[in-house]
Amino acid sequence: MKTQTAGTDRERPDGLMNLKSSFEKQRGLRSIMKFLTRAAKVRFIIVLLITLAGVYEGISCSRDKPDRLYSTAIDATARGDIELAETIYKLIIKRYPNSSVRKDALYQLGLLDYLYLNDYTTALEHFYDLVYTYPNYKHTFDAYMYIAQIYKEQQHMPQKAVEIYEKLLGSTSSPEYLKQLLPKLASGYESTGNIEKATESYERLLKLYDKPPANYLYEYAYLKYLAGRYNEAVKDFQEVGSFYPQSSYRFSAQLAIADCYEETGRSEDALSLLNSLKAEYPTKTSIISIKIDSVEKRIRNKKK
Repeated sequence: MKTQTAGTDRERPDGLMNLKSSFEKQRGLRSIMKFLTRAAKVRFIIVLLITLAGVYEGISCSRDKPDRLYSTAIDATARGDIELAETIYKLIIKRYPNSSVRKDALYQLGLLDYLYLNDYTTALEHFYDLVYTYPNYKHTFDAYMYIAQIYKEQQHMPQKAVEIYEKLLGSTSSPEYLKQLLPKLASGYESTGNIEKATESYERLLKLYDKPPANYLYEYAYLKYLAGRYNEAVKDFQEVGSFYPQSSYRFSAQLAIADCYEETGRSEDALSLLNSLKAEYPTKTSIISIKIDSVEKRIRNKKK
């Protein structure tokens, strides 16, 4: 006769065994929830619901499900919960390929990769997916601009960025887009050492304004300086001060004019200008004095 050991799991009916397993699972879940903060519990539940939504997708066919998920992801981003937002966007992209918000999710996912996660390679993949799949999407231009920015700033490939900017330039005549595009194109050309093309880009940009911004006027003049077109640069730097007499760019422009004077052999004019600036900008005397000393030294060396 077989001896039975009281209280062992081995001899319990299957129903009792299943009941025990269920209790243990619930107890384990309660143990997990006990150590989570309230915010973490909410996030845990949302992720669980999203997972279930994916598993049981065939049960519910409501058309607004991707829209609701997208809104949840936007809210998560606003709260700073980037991981949750990323999870939701990926779910939308994978499970709802025909949804009207898939392109929005793809764009937002690219932004997360670029702006929050610093994953520039993945950001390029998502932005390229967007512009090729949805060429007429409202944010296609912006996606191309991000692609070019990544090539220039993060991957140090300014020529690749210039190619993209030029492609965009050939596809738009919108002043709004051109005002965004041309400064980037000029900066890209400057990074490649093509000062002439950078200057041409700024010339086109300035024509879009009745009163160009101070920084654009200054950059245009500075490009003339880099190209050795000193007399033209002086005229353009003077326009910075004429248009924006109270701007910090005026001070920088005046210093640049003094540099132009020196480059053209007008050291005395440079010294006179710097001395007048010293009186006009008492808080900038340190940097001005350094330049004055440099000019005076050059003048003394010339007289020897």
